[in-house]
Amino acid sequence: MYLQQLLLHIFQKFNGQRSESAAYYLLRGKRSGQTIQDVGTFGLQPYFCIIPKLSKNNFDEAFEQLIENGWVFYDEKQMLQLTRRGEGILEKSSSYDFNGWFFRGNEHIFFKRLSLIVQTLSHIHAEDWRFIPIQKEEEIQIWVKRFLIGHSYKQSTFHLRLRDEIEASMNQLEIRDQSKQIMMLRLTGYQLTGWTWQQLAFEFDCSELDVQLMFVEFLHTWLDYLSVYGEQFPLLFQLTENIRIEVLLTDSTKKTAELYEKGYSLEQISYMRHLKISTIEDHFVEMAMTNSQFPLVQFIHEEDVQKVLQVLNETGSKRLKLIREQLPQLSYFQIRLVIAAKGGK
Repeated sequence: MYLQQLLLHIFQKFNGQRSESAAYYLLRGKRSGQTIQDVGTFGLQPYFCIIPKLSKNNFDEAFEQLIENGWVFYDEKQMLQLTRRGEGILEKSSSYDFNGWFFRGNEHIFFKRLSLIVQTLSHIHAEDWRFIPIQKEEEIQIWVKRFLIGHSYKQSTFHLRLRDEIEASMNQLEIRDQSKQIMMLRLTGYQLTGWTWQQLAFEFDCSELDVQLMFVEFLHTWLDYLSVYGEQFPLLFQLTENIRIEVLLTDSTKKTAELYEKGYSLEQISYMRHLKISTIEDHFVEMAMTNSQFPLVQFIHEEDVQKVLQVLNETGSKRLKLIREQLPQLSYFQIRLVIAAKGGK
């Protein structure tokens, strides 16, 4: 049910202008020009890449349930729309607190660090120095070793400090208690094994995907809180190292941005990178979406920007063809830039 309500929210944002496949690629965090553009156009940054391992079968099953429940339908133009019943379900559902655009799966690295530290301290406190690490990745183990060595972790006061930080910070979060329980039950300690997704789904009477979504939402909420109040929780704040993504551009777009900053034109960049102009335009749309200082007026006059925004406001649609029919003097690229820079806000 949690996933279905989330899909309803996404489809409402799409406003009949994108297909269910667009929602699938959004949740998985596909780094294509179209998906990145959808994020900016429809203001869907929170949901980007929140289930990177979502299978097509699981997504299709959830979507079919929406159809069977009578919550969504295809109109005469084969556009996906919410029914009145679907809108009613959405009105009754709680709001979401994801931040996928800035974490993109890195929240799991934070939890892996925390879970291995908790497991290690639990065994040390029980004077059991021989245990199998719950996290197998060498990178995680090296990070945790460096963290523990940097503190007097063998002293009893250290694990108490960490415990107090966990309890105090979690108590400040405005999120359902169920999500907090899921996070705590996932932890492993001395003679205590973390619960599997299957066990959690049975305990809370929901699907495994729903449990995973609640878990991710909790981690996003917690990480956002620690990014603001990190000084109050110095140990936990250290665990957030390099978790939040500050450079939001994809690798290919970064290269285009670097060339543009050196003074090269779109055509020159296309030639230098052996890429189509349309691909370079996709990069500029991504740059406009992620950079609040993007020089929009270098590509379109300010009065034309206002005309695009006026059409967006009057029609309530972000369909490029519809907008260009009213503003034929503008190119699709110019319209896309305006929507990316301002239309999704």
